[in-house]
Amino acid sequence: MANDIHKLYDLCIVGAGPMGSAAARHATLINPQLKVCLIGPKEPEDRLACSHDVFGSHYDEGRVVTALIADPIWRELASRSINRFRDIEERTGIAFFTQSGHLWIGRKSDPRMENVLKITECMGPQALVLDRTMVSEKYPFLSIRQVDDVLLQTKSAGFVSPRKLVLAQQAAAHSQGCDIFNDVVDKVHEVDKSDGSKCMMVATLNGHTYLAKRVLLTPGAFIGFRSLLPVGKELDLTLLKQKLAFIELNENDVRRLTNMPAIAWRVELDKTLCYILPPIKYPNGKYYLKIGRRSAEQVKTKEEVVEYLKRDPSKVVADKHILDLLLQLVKDIKVVSTHGDSCITTHTPNGQVYCDMVTPRLGVATAGQGAGVMVSDEIGNMAARMIISGSWDYDLPRENFRAKFRSKPES
Repeated sequence: MANDIHKLYDLCIVGAGPMGSAAARHATLINPQLKVCLIGPKEPEDRLACSHDVFGSHYDEGRVVTALIADPIWRELASRSINRFRDIEERTGIAFFTQSGHLWIGRKSDPRMENVLKITECMGPQALVLDRTMVSEKYPFLSIRQVDDVLLQTKSAGFVSPRKLVLAQQAAAHSQGCDIFNDVVDKVHEVDKSDGSKCMMVATLNGHTYLAKRVLLTPGAFIGFRSLLPVGKELDLTLLKQKLAFIELNENDVRRLTNMPAIAWRVELDKTLCYILPPIKYPNGKYYLKIGRRSAEQVKTKEEVVEYLKRDPSKVVADKHILDLLLQLVKDIKVVSTHGDSCITTHTPNGQVYCDMVTPRLGVATAGQGAGVMVSDEIGNMAARMIISGSWDYDLPRENFRAKFRSKPES
Protein backbone atom coordinates (compact mmCIF):
# COMPACT_ATOMS: atom_id res chain seq x y z
CA MET A 1 0.00 0.00 0.00
CA ALA A 2 1.25 3.49 -0.78
CA ASN A 3 2.70 5.56 2.01
CA ASP A 4 -0.11 8.06 2.60
CA ILE A 5 0.64 11.15 4.71
CA HIS A 6 -2.49 12.31 6.49
CA LYS A 7 -3.39 15.75 7.82
CA LEU A 8 -1.66 17.22 10.83
CA TYR A 9 -3.43 16.26 14.06
CA ASP A 10 -3.15 18.13 17.32
CA LEU A 11 -3.04 14.80 19.15
CA CYS A 12 -2.48 11.21 18.06
CA ILE A 13 -3.16 8.45 20.60
CA VAL A 14 -1.36 5.17 19.90
CA GLY A 15 -3.10 2.14 21.41
CA ALA A 16 -6.87 1.65 21.24
CA GLY A 17 -7.39 -0.34 24.43
CA PRO A 18 -9.14 0.84 27.61
CA MET A 19 -6.68 3.65 28.51
CA GLY A 20 -6.17 4.94 24.99
CA SER A 21 -9.88 4.89 24.13
CA ALA A 22 -10.66 6.71 27.38
CA ALA A 23 -7.96 9.29 26.65
CA ALA A 24 -9.51 9.91 23.22
CA ARG A 25 -12.93 10.51 24.77
CA HIS A 26 -11.58 12.87 27.41
CA ALA A 27 -9.35 14.78 25.00
CA THR A 28 -12.30 15.55 22.72
CA LEU A 29 -14.27 16.72 25.76
CA ILE A 30 -11.51 18.85 27.25
CA ASN A 31 -10.98 20.74 23.99
CA PRO A 32 -13.56 20.03 21.26
CA GLN A 33 -11.54 22.13 18.80
CA LEU A 34 -8.60 19.72 18.83
CA LYS A 35 -8.02 17.40 15.87
CA VAL A 36 -7.58 14.01 17.60
CA CYS A 37 -6.98 10.54 16.20
CA LEU A 38 -6.79 7.12 17.86
CA ILE A 39 -4.83 4.31 16.21
CA GLY A 40 -4.92 0.66 17.21
CA PRO A 41 -6.04 -2.74 15.90
CA LYS A 42 -9.52 -4.12 16.51
CA GLU A 43 -9.92 -7.46 18.23
CA PRO A 44 -9.35 -10.14 15.56
CA GLU A 45 -12.21 -12.49 14.79
CA ASP A 46 -9.71 -15.35 14.69
CA ARG A 47 -6.58 -14.95 16.80
CA LEU A 48 -4.74 -17.79 15.05
CA ALA A 49 -5.38 -16.40 11.56
CA CYS A 50 -4.62 -12.79 12.49
CA SER A 51 -1.89 -11.26 10.31
CA HIS A 52 -0.59 -8.66 12.80
CA ASP A 53 1.24 -9.30 16.06
CA VAL A 54 -0.39 -6.86 18.49
CA PHE A 55 -3.09 -8.14 20.83
CA GLY A 56 -4.99 -6.74 23.80
CA SER A 57 -5.56 -8.36 27.17
CA HIS A 58 -9.02 -6.75 27.23
CA TYR A 59 -10.54 -9.29 24.84
CA ASP A 60 -12.87 -10.58 27.54
CA GLU A 61 -16.28 -10.03 29.17
CA GLY A 62 -15.38 -9.66 32.84
CA ARG A 63 -13.16 -7.46 35.01
CA VAL A 64 -13.70 -6.71 38.70
CA VAL A 65 -14.86 -3.23 39.73
CA THR A 66 -14.53 -2.02 43.33
CA ALA A 67 -13.39 0.93 45.45
CA LEU A 68 -12.45 -1.34 48.39
CA ILE A 69 -8.74 -0.75 47.77
CA ALA A 70 -6.16 -0.14 50.47
CA ASP A 71 -3.93 2.10 48.36
CA PRO A 72 -5.45 5.62 48.50
CA ILE A 73 -4.32 6.60 45.00
CA TRP A 74 -5.78 3.49 43.38
CA ARG A 75 -8.96 3.93 45.45
CA GLU A 76 -9.37 7.48 44.14
CA LEU A 77 -8.69 6.49 40.54
CA ALA A 78 -11.18 3.61 40.78
CA SER A 79 -13.89 5.75 42.40
CA ARG A 80 -13.62 8.48 39.78
CA SER A 81 -13.76 5.95 36.94
CA ILE A 82 -16.68 3.98 38.37
CA ASN A 83 -18.68 7.14 38.99
CA ARG A 84 -18.65 7.88 35.23
CA PHE A 85 -19.65 4.43 33.99
CA ARG A 86 -23.41 4.99 33.97
CA ASP A 87 -23.07 8.34 32.20
CA ILE A 88 -20.92 6.78 29.46
CA GLU A 89 -23.50 4.00 29.05
CA GLU A 90 -26.34 6.49 28.76
CA ARG A 91 -24.51 8.68 26.25
CA THR A 92 -23.52 5.79 23.98
CA GLY A 93 -26.30 3.23 24.52
CA ILE A 94 -23.63 0.58 25.19
CA ALA A 95 -24.09 -1.27 28.49
CA PHE A 96 -20.83 -2.56 30.00
CA PHE A 97 -21.18 -2.23 33.80
CA THR A 98 -23.01 -4.77 35.97
CA GLN A 99 -23.52 -3.61 39.55
CA SER A 100 -23.42 -7.04 41.20
CA GLY A 101 -21.60 -5.89 44.34
CA HIS A 102 -18.12 -6.96 45.36
CA LEU A 103 -16.81 -9.25 48.11
CA TRP A 104 -13.36 -9.00 49.67
CA ILE A 105 -12.34 -12.30 51.31
CA GLY A 106 -9.09 -12.53 53.25
CA ARG A 107 -7.47 -13.87 56.36
CA LYS A 108 -8.17 -12.05 59.60
CA SER A 109 -4.42 -11.90 60.31
CA ASP A 110 -3.55 -10.29 56.97
CA PRO A 111 -2.41 -6.64 57.42
CA ARG A 112 -3.85 -5.86 53.99
CA MET A 113 -7.24 -7.02 55.21
CA GLU A 114 -6.96 -4.70 58.19
CA ASN A 115 -6.31 -1.78 55.84
CA VAL A 116 -9.37 -2.60 53.74
CA LEU A 117 -11.46 -2.97 56.92
CA LYS A 118 -10.53 0.60 57.84
CA ILE A 119 -11.88 1.80 54.50
CA THR A 120 -15.29 0.27 55.16
CA GLU A 121 -15.64 2.46 58.27
CA CYS A 122 -15.82 5.61 56.13
CA MET A 123 -17.94 4.19 53.29
CA GLY A 124 -21.18 4.05 55.27
CA PRO A 125 -23.93 1.53 54.51
CA GLN A 126 -22.54 0.62 51.07
CA ALA A 127 -19.65 -1.27 52.72
CA LEU A 128 -20.46 -4.03 55.19
CA VAL A 129 -18.52 -6.53 57.27
CA LEU A 130 -20.18 -9.95 57.06
CA ASP A 131 -19.75 -12.92 59.37
CA ARG A 132 -20.02 -16.50 58.10
CA THR A 133 -23.70 -16.74 59.08
CA MET A 134 -24.55 -13.58 57.13
CA VAL A 135 -22.62 -14.86 54.12
CA SER A 136 -24.46 -18.19 54.27
CA GLU A 137 -27.81 -16.43 54.35
CA LYS A 138 -27.02 -13.98 51.56
CA TYR A 139 -24.84 -16.23 49.40
CA PRO A 140 -25.63 -19.87 50.31
CA PHE A 141 -23.51 -21.12 47.41
CA LEU A 142 -20.26 -19.77 48.95
CA SER A 143 -18.08 -21.71 51.34
CA ILE A 144 -16.20 -19.32 53.65
CA ARG A 145 -13.34 -20.56 55.85
CA GLN A 146 -13.11 -19.92 59.58
CA VAL A 147 -9.85 -18.02 59.04
CA ASP A 148 -11.40 -15.46 56.70
CA ASP A 149 -13.07 -12.08 57.08
CA VAL A 150 -15.60 -10.98 54.46
CA LEU A 151 -16.31 -7.41 53.34
CA LEU A 152 -19.10 -6.44 50.95
CA GLN A 153 -19.34 -3.31 48.81
CA THR A 154 -22.99 -3.12 47.75
CA LYS A 155 -23.01 -0.12 45.40
CA SER A 156 -20.74 1.13 42.62
CA ALA A 157 -19.12 -2.29 42.47
CA GLY A 158 -19.34 -5.43 40.40
CA PHE A 159 -17.81 -6.03 36.98
CA VAL A 160 -17.42 -4.54 33.52
CA SER A 161 -17.09 -6.02 30.06
CA PRO A 162 -13.76 -4.60 28.88
CA ARG A 163 -14.73 -5.26 25.27
CA LYS A 164 -17.89 -3.18 25.58
CA LEU A 165 -16.21 -0.50 27.68
CA VAL A 166 -13.69 0.05 24.88
CA LEU A 167 -16.51 0.15 22.31
CA ALA A 168 -18.37 2.73 24.39
CA GLN A 169 -15.31 4.93 24.88
CA GLN A 170 -14.55 4.85 21.16
CA ALA A 171 -18.18 5.51 20.20
CA ALA A 172 -18.20 8.57 22.46
CA ALA A 173 -14.82 9.80 21.18
CA HIS A 174 -15.87 9.34 17.55
CA SER A 175 -19.14 11.21 18.11
CA GLN A 176 -17.06 14.07 19.54
CA GLY A 177 -14.87 14.30 16.43
CA CYS A 178 -12.07 11.77 17.02
CA ASP A 179 -10.83 9.89 13.93
CA ILE A 180 -10.27 6.18 14.69
CA PHE A 181 -7.97 4.03 12.55
CA ASN A 182 -7.80 0.24 12.70
CA ASP A 183 -4.06 -0.21 12.28
CA VAL A 184 -0.85 -1.09 14.13
CA VAL A 185 1.66 1.69 14.77
CA ASP A 186 5.20 0.59 13.93
CA LYS A 187 7.23 3.74 14.51
CA VAL A 188 6.93 7.13 16.21
CA HIS A 189 9.58 9.79 15.87
CA GLU A 190 10.07 13.54 15.81
CA VAL A 191 10.51 15.27 12.44
CA ASP A 192 11.12 18.75 11.07
CA LYS A 193 8.31 20.40 9.10
CA SER A 194 8.95 22.51 6.02
CA ASP A 195 8.52 25.70 8.06
CA GLY A 196 11.28 24.65 10.47
CA SER A 197 8.98 23.68 13.32
CA LYS A 198 8.86 20.16 14.73
CA CYS A 199 6.09 17.61 15.00
CA MET A 200 5.67 13.86 15.52
CA MET A 201 5.43 11.33 12.70
CA VAL A 202 3.46 8.12 13.30
CA ALA A 203 3.98 5.28 10.79
CA THR A 204 1.77 2.16 10.64
CA LEU A 205 2.11 -1.38 9.35
CA ASN A 206 -0.48 -0.66 6.65
CA GLY A 207 1.79 1.99 5.15
CA HIS A 208 0.04 5.10 6.48
CA THR A 209 1.82 8.05 8.03
CA TYR A 210 0.21 10.55 10.39
CA LEU A 211 1.61 13.84 11.62
CA ALA A 212 0.71 15.18 15.06
CA LYS A 213 1.77 18.02 17.28
CA ARG A 214 1.79 15.59 20.21
CA VAL A 215 1.54 11.81 20.63
CA LEU A 216 0.29 9.79 23.61
CA LEU A 217 1.44 6.16 23.82
CA THR A 218 -1.03 3.73 25.45
CA PRO A 219 -0.23 0.31 23.89
CA GLY A 220 0.08 -1.62 27.15
CA ALA A 221 2.44 -4.60 27.11
CA PHE A 222 3.60 -3.81 23.57
CA ILE A 223 5.02 -0.37 24.32
CA GLY A 224 8.61 -1.59 24.32
CA PHE A 225 8.45 -3.88 21.29
CA ARG A 226 8.29 -1.36 18.46
CA SER A 227 10.04 1.92 17.71
CA LEU A 228 7.62 4.03 19.73
CA LEU A 229 9.93 5.55 22.34
CA PRO A 230 13.04 7.65 21.64
CA VAL A 231 16.28 5.75 21.03
CA GLY A 232 17.89 4.86 24.34
CA LYS A 233 14.61 4.99 26.28
CA GLU A 234 13.19 1.77 27.71
CA LEU A 235 10.44 1.87 30.33
CA ASP A 236 11.10 -0.07 33.53
CA LEU A 237 8.23 -2.56 33.23
CA THR A 238 7.60 -6.16 34.23
CA LEU A 239 5.19 -8.26 32.18
CA LEU A 240 3.54 -11.15 34.02
CA LYS A 241 1.34 -13.99 32.84
CA GLN A 242 -2.10 -14.40 34.39
CA LYS A 243 -3.40 -17.86 35.22
CA LEU A 244 -7.03 -18.08 34.13
CA ALA A 245 -9.71 -20.75 34.36
CA PHE A 246 -13.30 -20.80 33.10
CA ILE A 247 -16.11 -23.16 34.10
CA GLU A 248 -19.07 -23.51 31.76
CA LEU A 249 -22.33 -23.58 33.73
CA ASN A 250 -25.64 -25.32 33.12
CA GLU A 251 -28.92 -23.40 33.30
CA ASN A 252 -29.65 -24.50 36.88
CA ASP A 253 -26.33 -23.16 38.16
CA VAL A 254 -26.76 -19.89 36.27
CA ARG A 255 -30.08 -19.37 38.06
CA ARG A 256 -28.70 -20.54 41.42
CA LEU A 257 -25.82 -18.05 41.24
CA THR A 258 -27.88 -15.16 39.93
CA ASN A 259 -27.01 -12.81 42.83
CA MET A 260 -23.34 -13.78 43.05
CA PRO A 261 -21.02 -10.76 43.45
CA ALA A 262 -17.59 -10.23 41.97
CA ILE A 263 -14.98 -11.49 44.44
CA ALA A 264 -11.39 -10.75 45.43
CA TRP A 265 -9.93 -13.57 47.55
CA ARG A 266 -6.51 -13.70 49.15
CA VAL A 267 -6.26 -17.42 49.75
CA GLU A 268 -2.88 -17.32 51.48
CA LEU A 269 -0.90 -14.64 53.28
CA ASP A 270 1.71 -12.88 51.11
CA LYS A 271 0.17 -14.34 47.96
CA THR A 272 -1.52 -12.48 45.13
CA LEU A 273 -5.28 -12.18 45.06
CA CYS A 274 -7.55 -14.44 43.11
CA TYR A 275 -10.36 -12.58 41.39
CA ILE A 276 -13.60 -14.37 40.61
CA LEU A 277 -16.39 -13.24 38.30
CA PRO A 278 -20.03 -14.34 38.65
CA PRO A 279 -21.83 -16.06 35.75
CA ILE A 280 -21.30 -14.01 32.58
CA LYS A 281 -22.72 -14.70 29.15
CA TYR A 282 -19.99 -14.83 26.51
CA PRO A 283 -20.32 -14.19 22.75
CA ASN A 284 -20.78 -17.93 22.11
CA GLY A 285 -24.02 -17.79 24.13
CA LYS A 286 -22.63 -19.82 27.05
CA TYR A 287 -22.30 -18.76 30.69
CA TYR A 288 -19.01 -19.09 32.53
CA LEU A 289 -17.54 -18.56 35.97
CA LYS A 290 -14.05 -17.13 35.72
CA ILE A 291 -11.13 -17.11 38.14
CA GLY A 292 -7.79 -15.42 37.59
CA ARG A 293 -4.55 -15.10 39.49
CA ARG A 294 -1.30 -13.37 38.62
CA SER A 295 1.65 -15.72 38.30
CA ALA A 296 5.33 -14.96 38.86
CA GLU A 297 6.17 -16.05 35.31
CA GLN A 298 7.52 -13.17 33.24
CA VAL A 299 7.43 -12.62 29.50
CA LYS A 300 10.27 -10.51 28.17
CA THR A 301 10.16 -10.55 24.38
CA LYS A 302 7.57 -9.63 21.77
CA GLU A 303 7.62 -13.21 20.52
CA GLU A 304 6.79 -14.54 24.00
CA VAL A 305 3.94 -12.06 24.42
CA VAL A 306 2.45 -12.79 21.00
CA GLU A 307 2.73 -16.55 21.45
CA TYR A 308 0.97 -16.33 24.82
CA LEU A 309 -1.84 -13.97 23.77
CA LYS A 310 -2.50 -15.52 20.37
CA ARG A 311 -3.56 -18.92 21.74
CA ASP A 312 -7.04 -20.27 20.99
CA PRO A 313 -8.93 -20.05 24.34
CA SER A 314 -11.01 -23.13 23.59
CA LYS A 315 -7.82 -25.19 23.38
CA VAL A 316 -6.08 -23.78 26.47
CA VAL A 317 -6.23 -26.19 29.41
CA ALA A 318 -7.48 -24.51 32.59
CA ASP A 319 -4.96 -24.12 35.39
CA LYS A 320 -5.91 -26.94 37.76
CA HIS A 321 -4.84 -25.24 40.97
CA ILE A 322 -6.97 -22.14 40.55
CA LEU A 323 -9.78 -24.24 39.06
CA ASP A 324 -9.82 -26.24 42.30
CA LEU A 325 -9.84 -23.01 44.32
CA LEU A 326 -12.92 -21.82 42.44
CA LEU A 327 -14.74 -25.10 43.08
CA GLN A 328 -13.70 -24.88 46.74
CA LEU A 329 -15.25 -21.43 47.16
CA VAL A 330 -18.36 -21.84 44.99
CA LYS A 331 -20.14 -25.01 46.11
CA ASP A 332 -21.93 -27.75 44.19
CA ILE A 333 -21.11 -26.61 40.66
CA LYS A 334 -22.07 -29.07 37.95
CA VAL A 335 -19.15 -28.56 35.60
CA VAL A 336 -20.15 -28.67 31.92
CA SER A 337 -16.67 -27.90 30.56
CA THR A 338 -13.51 -25.99 31.47
CA HIS A 339 -10.91 -24.04 29.56
CA GLY A 340 -8.24 -21.43 30.14
CA ASP A 341 -7.28 -18.21 28.38
CA SER A 342 -4.37 -15.81 28.09
CA CYS A 343 -3.79 -12.46 29.77
CA ILE A 344 -0.67 -10.42 30.49
CA THR A 345 -0.45 -7.74 33.14
CA THR A 346 2.02 -4.85 33.10
CA HIS A 347 3.71 -3.69 36.32
CA THR A 348 5.94 -0.85 37.54
CA PRO A 349 8.45 -0.86 40.43
CA ASN A 350 6.25 1.32 42.68
CA GLY A 351 2.93 -0.35 41.82
CA GLN A 352 1.50 2.81 40.22
CA VAL A 353 0.51 3.62 36.66
CA TYR A 354 3.00 5.47 34.47
CA CYS A 355 1.53 8.73 33.18
CA ASP A 356 4.29 11.08 32.14
CA MET A 357 5.81 13.21 29.39
CA VAL A 358 8.86 11.55 27.81
CA THR A 359 9.68 14.53 25.56
CA PRO A 360 7.83 17.84 25.11
CA ARG A 361 5.77 16.19 22.33
CA LEU A 362 5.52 12.58 23.51
CA GLY A 363 3.70 11.18 26.54
CA VAL A 364 2.97 7.70 27.93
CA ALA A 365 0.11 6.18 29.93
CA THR A 366 0.59 2.51 30.67
CA ALA A 367 0.95 -0.26 33.27
CA GLY A 368 -2.42 -1.11 34.83
CA GLN A 369 -0.91 -3.51 37.43
CA GLY A 370 -3.65 -6.03 36.63
CA ALA A 371 -6.46 -3.55 37.36
CA GLY A 372 -6.10 -1.18 34.44
CA VAL A 373 -9.61 -1.67 33.05
CA MET A 374 -11.21 -0.61 36.33
CA VAL A 375 -9.28 2.68 36.51
CA SER A 376 -8.90 3.25 32.78
CA ASP A 377 -11.39 6.09 32.44
CA GLU A 378 -9.66 8.24 35.04
CA ILE A 379 -6.21 7.35 33.69
CA GLY A 380 -7.52 8.48 30.31
CA ASN A 381 -8.64 11.76 31.86
CA MET A 382 -5.28 12.25 33.56
CA ALA A 383 -3.33 11.40 30.42
CA ALA A 384 -5.48 13.58 28.14
CA ARG A 385 -5.00 16.61 30.38
CA MET A 386 -1.26 16.03 30.52
CA ILE A 387 -0.68 15.52 26.80
CA ILE A 388 -2.90 18.47 25.78
CA SER A 389 -1.05 20.88 28.06
CA GLY A 390 2.35 19.23 27.56
CA SER A 391 2.91 19.15 31.32
CA TRP A 392 1.33 17.82 34.48
CA ASP A 393 -2.26 19.06 34.77
CA TYR A 394 -3.93 16.93 37.44
CA ASP A 395 -4.88 17.20 41.11
CA LEU A 396 -2.89 14.16 42.33
CA PRO A 397 0.90 14.43 42.79
CA ARG A 398 2.87 13.91 39.59
CA GLU A 399 5.58 11.99 41.44
CA ASN A 400 3.26 8.99 41.89
CA PHE A 401 2.97 8.55 38.12
CA ARG A 402 6.44 9.52 36.91
CA ALA A 403 7.86 7.06 34.37
CA LYS A 404 11.07 5.22 35.18
CA PHE A 405 13.45 4.05 32.51
CA ARG A 406 16.12 1.37 32.20
CA SER A 407 19.43 2.27 30.61
CA LYS A 408 19.42 1.16 26.97
CA PRO A 409 22.38 1.63 24.63
CA GLU A 410 21.80 3.43 21.37
CA SER A 411 21.82 1.24 18.26
